[in-house]
Amino acid sequence: MRLRPRLTIFTISLVVLVVACTSLSTILSFRYLLRQEMKSNQQTLFQNFLGACKDVLYLGDDLAIQAYSESLEKSVPGLAYAVFVDHSRVGIQIGGVESLQRFRRNPPACAETEQMSQKGIPFVQDVNSGSERWRYYCQQISLNNIRGVQSVGTVFLGFNMDILESELAKIIDRMWAVLIWLMVIVMTLGLILAYILASKITKPIRHLTEGAKAIGEGYLDTQIPIESTDELGFLAQEFNYMAVKLRELDQLKDDFVSSVSHELRSPLSAISGYVELLRSKPLEDITPEKREKALQIIQESTSRLTHFINDILDLAKLKSGHVDLRQQPFDADTASEDIASLFQPLLEKKDVTLARDIPADMPIITADDDKVRQVLTNLVSNALKFTPPGGRIRIGARNHTEFIQFSVEDSGIGVPKDSLEVVFERFHQIKGVREQVTGQKGTGLGLAIAKGIVEAHGGRIWMESEVGHGTVVHFTLPNRPAPTMSAPGVN
Repeated sequence: MRLRPRLTIFTISLVVLVVACTSLSTILSFRYLLRQEMKSNQQTLFQNFLGACKDVLYLGDDLAIQAYSESLEKSVPGLAYAVFVDHSRVGIQIGGVESLQRFRRNPPACAETEQMSQKGIPFVQDVNSGSERWRYYCQQISLNNIRGVQSVGTVFLGFNMDILESELAKIIDRMWAVLIWLMVIVMTLGLILAYILASKITKPIRHLTEGAKAIGEGYLDTQIPIESTDELGFLAQEFNYMAVKLRELDQLKDDFVSSVSHELRSPLSAISGYVELLRSKPLEDITPEKREKALQIIQESTSRLTHFINDILDLAKLKSGHVDLRQQPFDADTASEDIASLFQPLLEKKDVTLARDIPADMPIITADDDKVRQVLTNLVSNALKFTPPGGRIRIGARNHTEFIQFSVEDSGIGVPKDSLEVVFERFHQIKGVREQVTGQKGTGLGLAIAKGIVEAHGGRIWMESEVGHGTVVHFTLPNRPAPTMSAPGVN
């Protein structure tokens, strides 16, 4: 059984892959968010410095700009400079000492456009100076101070991106340490859950595999345990149902083989015995009564074999859907009368009465006359077989406009309710009922053939019965009126 190891390895690999992808995507997302947050903070810091410069210029206090710049140098990691260049005073640069040194070492150029100035959008640029990377923001301002003198200048704010990237890397490294521990914990739990899940999945599959193997080896009584109500539990339930049906089919096969053996052996033995009798001596030495009896039995046995073989052939045609229906007028009254006449000798011999209940206004419909008669003959034969002496059988028909409903009712021993749905299956014979029949048992083909013929006509057939109170078999045929035949010479 290699299913469980493979499934376990697959599940574990999936857990590892999911954890790794989740961790990597978390780091990348967090790094992206940190970069966005850093850029947003830089923009906010620039706007604050810009606002402070405007306030200070309005008051005319240059030292306040210098003090604010020095406070930013101490409080903001990675800040390169915070400088205001006053163009109205021949480019005087105001800022902290360190800010001015860095600014003068690599003086940036503000390429702010007029449109950006009108919208209040600062100019941003990333530059490389040697081995260092810088980012600076700048924006021009113009306003009148408290004394009414116009001041024009540019505000610069620069950052050392190497220092900021280094800080960002430290944060990511700390995150990796935490994530690695989380990955170990999650992976451990995942592996445990993967093993439990693999066991839960493979256990019912292993039961199914063992059950299928047992069925294949002929142990049709095999049943597998149902341990859940999910899809695998449903599959196990269906497997058990399949095993039961296979066992029933196997029993039906054995019963059919037994019945067929009897159906073939009995008439063949009779034919062989009487042929041997006729050949054992000259015919003139055999009395006419014995010769007539021998020939009659040979003829009856031959007819019995022919009828049995025809039943098998008819069933094969119905099963394959290759049955040919000869559509012609069918008269229920005439057919029931002919069938009653056919069974009259057997009815009298068994002391069973047969009544016909066909309304006088029953329409003549279009159907295969021979095959519908075969259905009625099979049903009456079954009714006679299971009706004790002194009983009664009734052939009836009713017009329901869209269809004609026929029925064959008897006062026989009845059929258990749990067998009403399976009596029309091939070779099916009801145990407990079949044993109560004297004489010829049959092969369980009659009702299956009747069902096939009725359904080929577009009708349906069903049975109603109660043990000890008789049985009624109903079937319907579409009420398609037969075409009227014109009299000869009439146009």
